[in-house]
Amino acid sequence: MVNENFQWEGEFNLEKLLHRFEKMMKGSVNAYFDAEEFEMLIDYYQSNFNHEAAKSALQFALEMHPHNHRLRLQFAKQLAADGHYMRAIELLNEIEKAEPEDADIFMAKGSVYSMMLDFSKAVSEYEKALAMVDEDEIEDLYSTIAFEYENLGSFDKALSYLFKALEITASPDQVLYEIGMCYEMANEIDQALKFYLDYIEKHPANIAAWFNLGLAFHHQEKYEKAIDAFEYVLAIDDSYVPAYINIGQGYAALEEYEKALEAFHESEIYEEAEAITLYYIGECHEKMQDYDKALQFYNTALERDEFLPDAWAGIGVIKDELGDPDKGIYYLEKALELDGLNTEFHLIIADLYIKTKRYEKAKEHFQRIEELDPQDPDLWKEYSYMYIVMGETGKAVQVLKTGLIHQPANAGLIYRLAAALILNKNVSQAYLYLETALELDYEGYAELFEFMPSLRQNPRVTELILLHMPQ
Repeated sequence: MVNENFQWEGEFNLEKLLHRFEKMMKGSVNAYFDAEEFEMLIDYYQSNFNHEAAKSALQFALEMHPHNHRLRLQFAKQLAADGHYMRAIELLNEIEKAEPEDADIFMAKGSVYSMMLDFSKAVSEYEKALAMVDEDEIEDLYSTIAFEYENLGSFDKALSYLFKALEITASPDQVLYEIGMCYEMANEIDQALKFYLDYIEKHPANIAAWFNLGLAFHHQEKYEKAIDAFEYVLAIDDSYVPAYINIGQGYAALEEYEKALEAFHESEIYEEAEAITLYYIGECHEKMQDYDKALQFYNTALERDEFLPDAWAGIGVIKDELGDPDKGIYYLEKALELDGLNTEFHLIIADLYIKTKRYEKAKEHFQRIEELDPQDPDLWKEYSYMYIVMGETGKAVQVLKTGLIHQPANAGLIYRLAAALILNKNVSQAYLYLETALELDYEGYAELFEFMPSLRQNPRVTELILLHMPQ
């Protein structure tokens, strides 16, 4: 009935087994199944996402074979899937005493500890399994351990296991992508560049390496080099759609929108554009102030995926540009319903509330950004600007000083604080802050004049700028 690896020989035998078991479940027949048959039934139901049938099969299995450790292992996994983590661990510990050399037990314990967010214990169990698993399972186990180390923020250790996986894999692409993600989470983009350049030296035709090299360059805002790397991907495989999309994003970042559009549309030769690609196309048209086309692509993006928050926000921005901030607010609210953690959306809608003189609503969004990310580079300037518009310059000064607690080396904030202090008639204090800003970032004074052009005629400001001019 089964071969030596307990694999069913043909669909016919599996169909007969299922038919016999389902008749027993209905109570129409009593039948005996050996433990291996129950394992096959459980695996079949789980692989077909029929969880209730899998649970029933497991229940019958344990009634017939209460001491079979493979079935008890399945039960422990089921307990964990149902959220009974400690009961699962207790049962796995019992099974381990009887079967201390079974790697699957340690794998299961590692998985349960991971579900419990106890990543250190998960690593410990997975590392025990390393000495026991079959050779064809080691690569996946290396990647699993790397993932747990990523959860712990131990990126060096995660990378060490990913490198081990890379050494033995026959299909390196997924591991290369994981390595790139790990470097990005560790904010070690220079190391990522070195790694991928070294890898390409040995494997010059590897698409994943070139693609991840491009992502690393893009992350560093070296857009021309990123585009070059993605072009190499296309030289190897001209149908690789993600390369076209990333070339488009690179050109968009360089404000070369016609070239960006060309790359996005070229991707459609090989694959129907996804909603996010349509959004990127719409965004290019928006930047080119072709609002009709931008709206066309944003709306088409939403037809493909109504849950794409960027497209809702894009429409909102255009409605405001066309002179209807109230409609803009409606669309931004839709975007925030889908992505309430997006600080850029909160900033945009706060600006629209300021335009419509609903200052308390704007304040709610600024406070939400402060909760989410007090390091946001635009938060404190925009927040203080609201109070300046309201004529409450003292509160604007307070907001900017709060911002400097979070971002003490932000010269732009200090310049803005100097301007707010002048507006609030704290002139001597303003000049002290202006000197600090000039020492931190001399060229930044241009932004000060942009915000408050009248300061160009202030002799003391001119004097301080000249005194701090770099030699």
